[in-house]
Amino acid sequence: MVRVAALGRHRNTDMKIGAKLAASAAVSGALVGGMILNQWVRNRTILDGVAAVGREQTILNGITGAQLALSQIRAGYKTISTADAAEASAALADIRRQAKAAIHGLDEPVRIALKPDVLRETQGSLGSILQTAETLFTAQHTKIDQQAALRADVEMNEIAARADKVIAESRANAERFTQEATETVASQTRSASLIGLVSGLLVLLGIAGSALFMARNVALPIRRIGAILMRLTEGDTDIEIPYATRNDEVGETARAAGIFKDNLVRMRALEAEAETNRAGAAAQRRAARVELADRFETAVGGIVARVGTAADDLQGIAQAMSGTAAQTTERSASAAAAAEEASTNVSMVASAAEELGSSVQEIGRQVAGSASLAQAAVVEANETGRLVTELSRAAAKIGDVVNLISTIASQTNLLALNATIEAARAGDAGRGFAVVATEVKELASQTGRATDEISLQISQIQSATEQAVSAIGSIAQRIGEINGVTTAIAAAVEQQEAATQEIVRNVVQASTGTAQVSSSIGEVAEAAGAAGTAATQVLASAADVSQQSDQLGNEVRRFLETIRAA
Repeated sequence: MVRVAALGRHRNTDMKIGAKLAASAAVSGALVGGMILNQWVRNRTILDGVAAVGREQTILNGITGAQLALSQIRAGYKTISTADAAEASAALADIRRQAKAAIHGLDEPVRIALKPDVLRETQGSLGSILQTAETLFTAQHTKIDQQAALRADVEMNEIAARADKVIAESRANAERFTQEATETVASQTRSASLIGLVSGLLVLLGIAGSALFMARNVALPIRRIGAILMRLTEGDTDIEIPYATRNDEVGETARAAGIFKDNLVRMRALEAEAETNRAGAAAQRRAARVELADRFETAVGGIVARVGTAADDLQGIAQAMSGTAAQTTERSASAAAAAEEASTNVSMVASAAEELGSSVQEIGRQVAGSASLAQAAVVEANETGRLVTELSRAAAKIGDVVNLISTIASQTNLLALNATIEAARAGDAGRGFAVVATEVKELASQTGRATDEISLQISQIQSATEQAVSAIGSIAQRIGEINGVTTAIAAAVEQQEAATQEIVRNVVQASTGTAQVSSSIGEVAEAAGAAGTAATQVLASAADVSQQSDQLGNEVRRFLETIRAA
């Protein structure tokens, strides 16, 4: 472990300052770029999920309209079956309007649905119901083909049942897709929030680490070497020269300072040696000082120049880091705007879902009203059947009375015949009695004919009454079936209301998630601002390094001027 750490430190000291700056900028740029790319991908995924929720909401609206239209068409179909021609014609016009509106309302859901076949089948069922209603109206009110009316009635029930099944399947698909899309949006929102926060922290830590690394490995050593050179110029040769083992510009500067120290020590030794023989060695000492100055200028001048160049490069890279941080802030603002737009879209979807819930409640209210009317119609039909049955019984009693009258008339006719025979036997004395008997016989014959006519009419009344009882029974049965269907629709509407409330809850959760994304993006923007601050600090450190390099160059020039002037 110690060997690996030592190897890492050795590689850090071997790298040139420009390479260190480039590596630091590359790491920071990679972190910032990765964060921006990840945020963009997450925002696109969230927007796609919100669009999917809106698409399924449109499909649910179309399906709800079709279900409401089917309920109203059933009520209108009952009117066509039982009302007069004027009311039936108005009901047919309303059915035609409802069916066409529902078919047109499914055009957009069919266009955007992932599985449009079921919705197309719903449109076909509504069209078939409209054709069946027109057939029933023609057969019922033109009295041309009653069998066609019965067939249309049966066909209407079959098509309506199939339409109920198709609508239920469409609703189940739309609700399932809506649930999946809502869960996807919520999941992506949570992931985007977490990843954005982690990415921002990584960028901030990376830039702060780069600034700390450059300060400890470049700025601090240069300041220490500058202070050592100042002490050497003051004649302090007991100081230790650090960083001489490094292979970068700092190491070269330290080794040059060591050479300067050694030369200064050697020069002092020469001066001490020449102190005893100053006159003869003056020229030699001057030459030695000039040579020393030239060698030092050659060794240190290039190093100082390279350090200055590296400091300039450090300033450029720090400016680039500051620009990158500003770009990150700008991209974060764009991402925040996109997240805000996603939040607005989710809020719109939530509002649409609430409107759908209100529509479902209205459908439930209308279906409940239809169920109440159907139940009242069943009661009235049963009461009408009872009254018609009593009428049939009364007609039967009248028939019995008529039969009794007919029997009495027959007996009266027979008595009149006997009286006529007896009057004929009596001769002139019975002539008046014969006239009376003849009148009685004629009255009995008229009574018999009247009773026969009454019997015929009563038979017709009884036949019509039986047909009315049968028709009323059929009507009561149909109304009972409508009542059952209405009850089933009411149950389905209750389920739809519960599902709609669940959709509203999920969309509200998605809206909360998008708000969290916006908050996280704001935190990323703050992290980018902090990164910009760190880059500014790096830029200040680079300026400090450049200033120290210039100061070092000035001190070297003054030192050389002092040496050459001595």
